[in-house]
Amino acid sequence: MTLLENDPREIGGYLLEGRLGAGGMGVVYRARSVSGRQVAVKVIRPELAADAEFRARFRQEVTAARKVSGAFTAPVLDADADAPAPWLATLFIAGPSLGERVSGQGPLTPPEVRRLAAGLAEALREIHRVGLVHRDLKPGNVLLAEDGPRVIDFGIAKAAGETQLTSTGVAVGTPPFMAPEQYRSGTATAATDVFALGSVLAYAATGRGPFGADSSHAVGFRVVYEEPDLTGLAAELRPLVVACLRKDPEQRPTVERLLGLAAQGEQERTVRFRTGPVTPTAAGPVTPTPTAAGPVTPTPTVLAAPLAAAAPPTPVTATPAAPPAGAAAPTNPVPPAVPSYAAPTYTAAPSTRPRRRKGVLIGSALSAVVVATAGTLGFLAWWDRAPDEPGSHGPKPGPSSSATATAPTAASACGPDGKQAVGADGLQVALVKQWQADYAKECPGAAITFNGPASGTVMDQYATFKSDGVALDSPMTADQRAVVGRHCPTGYASQIPVTVLPVAVVYNAPGMKGLEFDAPTLAKIFTGKITKWNDPAIKGLNSIWNLPDSPIDVRIPSNESASTAIFTQYLAKAAPADFPYQPGRAWPDKSRPASGTNASDLPAYVAGGQWSMSFVPLPDAGTLQKAKVRSGSSQAVELTPHSAGLMAAGGSVQGTGTNVTVTIDYAKPASGSYPIVDVGYIGFCDHGGADRAFAGTAVLTNFLAHGLSAPGQAAGENLMYGPLPEALTKRVLDSLAPLRLKPGN
Repeated sequence: MTLLENDPREIGGYLLEGRLGAGGMGVVYRARSVSGRQVAVKVIRPELAADAEFRARFRQEVTAARKVSGAFTAPVLDADADAPAPWLATLFIAGPSLGERVSGQGPLTPPEVRRLAAGLAEALREIHRVGLVHRDLKPGNVLLAEDGPRVIDFGIAKAAGETQLTSTGVAVGTPPFMAPEQYRSGTATAATDVFALGSVLAYAATGRGPFGADSSHAVGFRVVYEEPDLTGLAAELRPLVVACLRKDPEQRPTVERLLGLAAQGEQERTVRFRTGPVTPTAAGPVTPTPTAAGPVTPTPTVLAAPLAAAAPPTPVTATPAAPPAGAAAPTNPVPPAVPSYAAPTYTAAPSTRPRRRKGVLIGSALSAVVVATAGTLGFLAWWDRAPDEPGSHGPKPGPSSSATATAPTAASACGPDGKQAVGADGLQVALVKQWQADYAKECPGAAITFNGPASGTVMDQYATFKSDGVALDSPMTADQRAVVGRHCPTGYASQIPVTVLPVAVVYNAPGMKGLEFDAPTLAKIFTGKITKWNDPAIKGLNSIWNLPDSPIDVRIPSNESASTAIFTQYLAKAAPADFPYQPGRAWPDKSRPASGTNASDLPAYVAGGQWSMSFVPLPDAGTLQKAKVRSGSSQAVELTPHSAGLMAAGGSVQGTGTNVTVTIDYAKPASGSYPIVDVGYIGFCDHGGADRAFAGTAVLTNFLAHGLSAPGQAAGENLMYGPLPEALTKRVLDSLAPLRLKPGN
């Protein structure tokens, strides 16, 4: 890319010639020295340089990169970490990254993978020899130079005994290429880099990571507990890759042993990487085999909880190995600390392993800064950790932070055995049933039973002692808390947010996927002011489509429903001039009668009714066409669990202790958020005072902590619920901490 008008023309005596990449941290330029040597210059944004911790991290990157031989990296030529805008100059490495190479030409051949393995093992040997652990080996950080691969980006490298530069209990890495110990405890040793090498080699050989890349939570669980998916990996490469991907770090080979494995078949070591057009070989034409998912897209480098204070050169205390393929998960596993996604670098194509229905991730709108070397971007973010609650992590605002929308890691200890009942009769039925089933496997001694709609309304269940906790699609008022909580020691029922409830605007317009609407247009459609698909207001938002002159068959639920409450609340707040009605569970516009269709039957009606439109909970929308929604002048946003979670992240939080509610600001949605959402709650008794460790409450609150954990929130995303914002989840887990008894108490 050419230089922009406001770009400098010279940095530290290097003449800038163009841009190699840019991100939240700064810009990487292609430049030349006075002698004409081509270099890459990374320049940090001045506003980030004002952060003392950030500047210290940048100094660490410079120091770490200088320690390693330039034969295996992009050698550091010059740097000024004390400049107003700190910068780092490295030798420019001609050649694509491994991610670019696989994305453009398909997987490498087995001889190329073996040569790649040998080169990366040599690089890791040099990195470890100087006392460093890279911690972020991935396709985007491997450059394929003519003389062998180069490992770049030492922004999160760690030296043994070095002062901690991130909050205690914070881990770093790129989810599809992290090791089990990084998820479990945040520790990183030389064996951690070996595990990442195994994932990189599997990606290079097959075009996809061995643990998928669909969701950071799901990837983390598979890394810790499941065997890698090595479908398509050549038989001759399997021993090498399988050895690297052993769950127990002590069982992985050393880099010296890896060099021996990679060197088997010495003649294959002379093969060069194909970084240009593919040419035939003596055995016939070589055809790249891209994955069915298409080109590889970027994945981020993120910080996740928790992180070890140092990265010793020897393995840490061994963590439990994953169960064998086909075996049941341990009854009380250590749930992985799962990071959240920020902006993209490289992501492997999705695994072919069968999955449950899942949403688009998640990712997270983490406050992030970019570490870039020779045009390769790596993303970093900070999380804080509460000292007494493993996995209670909230965002530490950076210079350009934004609210996060993914669940933290929350290890839910099983606590005491006991029985508790949880009820649900609305939008959260599927979610609570899933949590109950998952928790029964994790903690069989804590019997959580599920009471569905057949047991009566959740309020009746709670007030008559049928259920100890109930799922609420909207928060209780103070009077409701007093009535249903009269048997609680505090005199009031507690309520905490546990998920985000998205409502989809669904329609049946053949061939017209992703139609866009805004709040005023939707309000006019559902109040009968817009009646045709080719109305100018709809056409103005969807100019690329040839909309028909057909009536819009608008379907409004005939019964009361939580989805009606959420949808009318959105219209009343986002388009008050066009929807001047009091929102509620029943349709408030009496001049627009209901369609005679129950809310539960609407998905089937829209599926079979051409040119129809309605609104339904996202978990019920299935494959129906879903509208994108604009807010003001912003771009229309597609509905996913992630975009729904972002909307909740922009809400305001009220209450204290175990009475916490969230008010969604429909008039000012967060950037990139889907606005038609609300927050779901669980109501229960907080046994206060001297009885805060009441065993029954501990059974229930440990179950709730599971729902708020990374696996619990990931289960929600798979069912199309939105994840709670990070800071909110931390706050709720902190409030539950005094009520939870640990195992053996």
